[in-house]
Amino acid sequence: MIFRVIATGLTLTGVVALGVGPVRVFLDRNPAEVGTSAPAPLVLTDEPGTDPVWAPGQVDSRSRLDRLARVARPERIDLETALGAVDDAGVLSVVGPAEERHLAGVGTVVAGDEARLLLGLPEPERTRAVATLVEPDEAGLAVFAVGAAPRNALVVDRFSGPGRRERLERADDDVAELVAGWAQVRPDLRALVSRGAARRADDRASVGGRLDDARADRPGSPGWDDAVGRAVREEILPALDAGRAVVAPHLLLGPDPLAALEDGSVSLTARGTAYAVAARAVQPGSRLLPTRGPEDLDVRVLARPDGRVALLAWNDEAARTLVVQVPEGDRVLRYELSLRGRALTAVVLPR
Repeated sequence: MIFRVIATGLTLTGVVALGVGPVRVFLDRNPAEVGTSAPAPLVLTDEPGTDPVWAPGQVDSRSRLDRLARVARPERIDLETALGAVDDAGVLSVVGPAEERHLAGVGTVVAGDEARLLLGLPEPERTRAVATLVEPDEAGLAVFAVGAAPRNALVVDRFSGPGRRERLERADDDVAELVAGWAQVRPDLRALVSRGAARRADDRASVGGRLDDARADRPGSPGWDDAVGRAVREEILPALDAGRAVVAPHLLLGPDPLAALEDGSVSLTARGTAYAVAARAVQPGSRLLPTRGPEDLDVRVLARPDGRVALLAWNDEAARTLVVQVPEGDRVLRYELSLRGRALTAVVLPR
């Protein structure tokens, strides 16, 4: 009766962060100032909000991220019914309290040359491109490393003192400016800066001389599913299981970047789409929940800081239905989810 004990004691409710609505980035080019080539400062149209709260629903790597599929409200069942279904095929059950460690989130290395290219876009393309990378309804990335994928990095966020913020600026002032603007839209955003000697992020070699050269396939094109699967199996899931930030080495430039610029708009590659789907489930501060269920499905269930439960599932087979059981007090919430085949799916569960 271990499930009964755990289900009775585990309550996955919490404080819900209140949002103030979407806050768009506006990059003021200071049109009255003539003859300057320096990047313009980032200016916001509204006051910074609180940590964003993603709406319940699901997205996957085979459709557009902004098409949020509705998830039906859960069926509330008794413990005896839940226990009887624990070993049923196609049923995934939460079987313990959340891990103590908090996950940093999902993101990428942003280099100085990439920051300057984004800041140098004309309006309105610049606002659209910069906002796409962090807004919850778009790519939703929340971790930005400077220079290289971090091994032993300082974290710079809203709780950091001036010393850490200064280290970020020394690493690359253009990246620091971009991250500062993003952090006002996404207060949960984190920058990871190497503890070693400061160096400019664009000291690393770039591949390709133009952003337009970066490949940006579309869902359904040859190789799309394989590229998503590689990113999930080789990068995203191992990082989550090790408790590390999921960080891709290249954003816009370099081999296999997350995104490309097309007509001033950010277009996610297959790999970038996998990261964006994962970012929807793995909000910074999330904790992994132990589960019991189908062995032929790669699933991670997370308790999020906003009090909701999220699920990240890689289904390498045909489309299927998954039943998810989440204890809440003396009842169990039972969800029925439809997972596409050969797709990574992220779900924020309704309550």
